[in-house]
Formats: sequence, structure tokens, C-alpha cells
Amino acid sequence: MSSPEELGALAARLGYTLDPAQVKDMAEAVAAAEPAAAALRDLPVRPETADPFRGEEWLREPVRGTTRDDGLDAVAGLDLDGASGLRATAERLRGSGPATERVAAALAGLERVHAELNSTIRFLHERAAERAAGSDRRGTPRLLEGVPFAVKDVIDVEGVPTTAASRTRADAGPAATSAAVVARLEAHGAIPVSKDATTEFAVGGPHPPLTGACRNPWDRERWAGGSSTGTAAAVAAGAVPFGLGTDVGGSVRLPSAWCGLTGLKPTAGTIPRTGVVPLSWTTETVGPLARDARTVALVFALLRGPDGVDPRMSDASLLPPADLRGLRIALPGGYLTELCDSAVRAGVAHLVDVLVDAGAEIVPGEIPSAERALPIGYEIVFTEAAALHRIDAARWGEYDPVTVKRISQGITTSASDYLRAVQFRAELQAELDGVFAGADLVVVPTTPATAPRLPDCTVTVDGEQYPLYAAQSRATMLGNLTGAPGLAVPTGFAPDGCPVSALLIAPPHGEATALRAAQLFQDRTDHHTRTPPISA
Repeated sequence: MSSPEELGALAARLGYTLDPAQVKDMAEAVAAAEPAAAALRDLPVRPETADPFRGEEWLREPVRGTTRDDGLDAVAGLDLDGASGLRATAERLRGSGPATERVAAALAGLERVHAELNSTIRFLHERAAERAAGSDRRGTPRLLEGVPFAVKDVIDVEGVPTTAASRTRADAGPAATSAAVVARLEAHGAIPVSKDATTEFAVGGPHPPLTGACRNPWDRERWAGGSSTGTAAAVAAGAVPFGLGTDVGGSVRLPSAWCGLTGLKPTAGTIPRTGVVPLSWTTETVGPLARDARTVALVFALLRGPDGVDPRMSDASLLPPADLRGLRIALPGGYLTELCDSAVRAGVAHLVDVLVDAGAEIVPGEIPSAERALPIGYEIVFTEAAALHRIDAARWGEYDPVTVKRISQGITTSASDYLRAVQFRAELQAELDGVFAGADLVVVPTTPATAPRLPDCTVTVDGEQYPLYAAQSRATMLGNLTGAPGLAVPTGFAPDGCPVSALLIAPPHGEATALRAAQLFQDRTDHHTRTPPISA
């Protein structure tokens, strides 16, 4: 194991100038990560399966005749209530009254929520008002005409700065164009009204120096979760009906779980990342957050599909949804459930009971290598993030110290260790193939506990405290590393009054099955309709 001095010298040779405190933090992070990396090195790799591209091949299913009608995917089964289901959801979101009034109400609500929770980095008053007035002048309304939505501040909105909650971008100029996901929603009449709080560059700690922590609408003494923190708080508080986040290790699903929302991390390569501040090209996706599965399904239908720019994108169509009567559910144990609060376990069991009552069946399914996903996933994320942030290495002194501590360990990752981690990705995908050969969905806790308490953000599992980063992404990183889709679904509340959540993991392009299962659960329960004490 290299000394801090040796690691600092290595960083300097590679173009990263770190101060002594940063070198100390890096050395501690490297030492903590080394056992998992060393264990992976000892696992043999057969030459015929060593090509790292196998991890991408898993996500590129053959095209099965995708067609589009006004942006709605016609073959995916995302019309949860039949042929007119998505349009009915859109009509519900549009509501009644002029768009100018709805947008003004959303902005007023966001301001009230922000005053309590610190959830918004920038309010888009003038831009949103201008577009709302244009919506009111239209004759035939578009699908989401005048519907306000929130945008995590790592996603570009034309004419608006993107800060990524970093002091290094506090004076950033306005974005020249909107991110592909924002542009697609605007093309259907939706109106972005805010740029929301995030951890710095979507990887830093809960207390970004530029903005400070975003509090949880269910309990102001807790964190809303990250890194799509402000978006989740705004949607949960009812200021907007949905928002856009990004997910590298759980950053859509974790705040969804802790704020009582339905949040989707789609199959990697399904939604374009063009116009999003990059962090990890292997693990990062864009995904929607909303109260209910119907809204998530609608937004997902409008966002998915190639944009001709993002090289990760696939033309694959969604798999047809499994029949909910006879739905096969795997409930793996071991690492994915062993560190888990009893209230979270009860919520998962509740969801499964409802699905079984509707005709689902429990089938065997274990993922033996799941415990490696978190440390190996982070190894890939931090290596790619360090490479991406090398261009600003001279300004790391202005970064959140947690950002530097996390990504700096990626400086020291050797090429062979990085390639071995990417090879492991394909091995983990093969394990999931084995499970999905006999199951339609895997159901596990989204996160082991209810929302972390500020300021230290430790999580509490049955009265015992655990570090945030050792616990929060135990299940979610499985989807980021493999690329499999995952849907966080609120399943009730713990005795502390905070939401609990289950994670529905589907095979690649199997979002429709997860969304249909969530819809059935939400039709038979009311957890997703509950509103927090702080609301717009």
C-alpha cells in the first residue's frame, strides 16, 4: 500500500496538485477502497470473456419495431390504463386554468418550500412566465401544455446558468441550448420553473459550500437525499408534479425513497444525457421523479430514444410488460437485505403481499456478487470523475472537500484495475441474467433506512448508526454498474414518520413491467398520495 507522500507524488505526476489535507483525505479513501479492489484482482478472468464491451452489449437488445405517436411509445405497454392511459395522465397534469396561473402558482410554491428546505438554486420566473404566456396563446394544447416541472442543476436549460452547486461555476454563463431531456419536454408544452439543489457535481457531500444542505420535507432535521436533492424535495412538497434528476449510484432513487416519491433510473442508454454535466459515462443516467407511477411512465415515454448526439444511446425498444397475474418476483437476501431497518423490511413485504394478492408469485433468485457492486461501482465512478475533472484540477481547492476526497481516489486507479472493474460489470450482468431467466422483477429495499439526520447524515438501522456512503447505495449501485433499470416505490412510513421504499429491478428495457407493478400497488394503497408537513 502506497504512503500518502507517494500518492501525492503520483497525483502531481498525473497533473493533479493537491494540498496536504487533500492528499491525506485521498490516502484514507484509497486505503478504505483497497480491500475490494484487491479481492477483485484475485478473481480470474477467462480470455474469451475479457472484452469490456460485453457490458455494453448486454444493454443493446435487438430492435423490436419501436414506433412513436406524438412522443408516446406505442409498443412498450407504458399506457398503464389502456390505449388512452398516457393521454389521460397528461390531461390530469395539465389541469384547468391558464398556464400563466399554474406556472405562477408553482413558482410561489417553490419559493415557500425553498424558504423552509433550501431546495432551489435558481427560480426561472421570467423564462417560465414568457413560455406560459405562449402556452395560453396556443389553440390546440400540446400533451403537457403549461405543466411546470423542476430540473436538477446539472441539466442545462437554455438561457440559464448551470452551476452543479459548485463555487467554481457560481458565475457560469447561460446555457446556449437546453439538454435533450428538457427540450423534449418543452416540445410537448411543459415549462421548467426551477434549477434545483444538488450535491456538488452530483458527487459531493450533503453540505455543498455553494448552497448548503437541502432539508427533507418530512422532517427538516433530515437530509432530502442526493444527489437529486432539491428536485425530490420540490416534487414531494407538491410545488411541481414531476422533476428531472440524474442517477450515478442512486441519485434519483435515494432521494425518491427518502422523500416518498416514485423515481426511475432507466436502462442505461435509454434517455439521452446530452446537455448534462458529466460525471461517469459508464454509470450515469437521467430519470424522472414524481409521486406516482403513471406520471413517471408518461415522462419516461417522452424522454426515451436516441438524440443523435449521445454515443451511449441504443435503438432498442422496451420489452412487453409481464402479465401481473403470474408475475414472478425474486427476493434476494444476503448483502442486499442484511443491513436493513425493520420498518423498511416491512414496507418491502407489504408491497410483495399486495402483488401476490393480485396473482404474483415468489420465485428463487440470488445475486451472490451483489456485495461487490458498491465498491467496484464507486471505483469506476471515481476513476471516470477524476479524469473528467482533471481539466479543473488547479481549482480543486474551491471544491467541496467531500467531492475531492471521493473523486481523488480515482487518480490512483491503475488501468488494469479499471479494466478489471469493467469486466466485473459483465460478470454481474451474467448473474442477473440467471435471476431473470426465472423472474420478471427483483424486489429489494431501495435504501436500508429512512432519511439521514443532519448534519452528519448517518443512517439509523434498528437503532444503530452507520456511515452514509457505506449504507445508502447498497442496492441502487447494482443498477448503475450493470445498467439495469430500477424503480423506487414508496411503501409506507416508519415509526419516525418518514417514508420507506422498495426498489423494483427489471431486466434491460423492462421498465414497463416495473411501472405496471408499481401502478397496481399504488391503485391498492395510498402511500404515494400522502403529503409532508412542509408543502407548497
